[in-house]
Amino acid sequence: MKDCAGKTVLITGAAMGMGRLFALKFARASCSLVLVDIDQQALAATASEVSVPVHTYTCDISDREQVNSLAASVHRDAGMIDIIVNNAGVLYGYPFVKCPDDLIARTIDVNVKGSLLITRAFLPDLITRRRGHIVTMASASSLTGVPDLAAYAASKHAVAGFSESLRLEMKKYGFDGITTTLVFPHFVDTGMVTGVRSSILLRPEDVVDRVFNAVLKDRRLVYMPWWLRFIPLLISVLPATLGDWILFTAGVSRTMESWTGHGKTP
Repeated sequence: MKDCAGKTVLITGAAMGMGRLFALKFARASCSLVLVDIDQQALAATASEVSVPVHTYTCDISDREQVNSLAASVHRDAGMIDIIVNNAGVLYGYPFVKCPDDLIARTIDVNVKGSLLITRAFLPDLITRRRGHIVTMASASSLTGVPDLAAYAASKHAVAGFSESLRLEMKKYGFDGITTTLVFPHFVDTGMVTGVRSSILLRPEDVVDRVFNAVLKDRRLVYMPWWLRFIPLLISVLPATLGDWILFTAGVSRTMESWTGHGKTP
């Protein structure tokens, strides 16, 4: 098990929800923090809760110029990054044909483009030191389809593929000290999933604890609950009609029907 004390951790979406909890968790482990979010006021509130060195930056991570400016500011103020936590994300629950174009674009921009831009901007820090860790928050929807959640599921399939490809690149080019953790949680009980109809709502504190321990142990994959790891196998061996029947019987088709999130857009 490695020790992350003294490391500098960059967390996106750090103003609230799991991002805030990640900040508190790494602070308790004596890490320095670089906190990034678009909500400046809430970001400052998170920073006020920790007693370790902390730098906060307001940034739209889907904007390449803003991310490049962010990287320059971080390197000037805080030095090089050791751990990247790609936590920022958005979720909208609509039948795909009714989902507003701007929300589809925002889902891909934040969840996919944001993760890639942030990682690309700070990966050279890890390569220079030949060590570091990258956390990518995927989703249970990365493993299967979910009705009324097509854009979000697409974005989480994308970041899962990105994380695994990056992991293999690091091995290919001899950077074995740079490790990755890819996280597949079921719905996490934050404001983003308000109204979701699900028998499983994970406590955000539990997810953060599991991810933090995975970083310490260089664990590649985290499934919550544990049985999610069997979904790809079941999809590959079961006839589609049977697999669909199981999902629909389990209520997956109705999961998003009452979703409101932070305020459902008409």
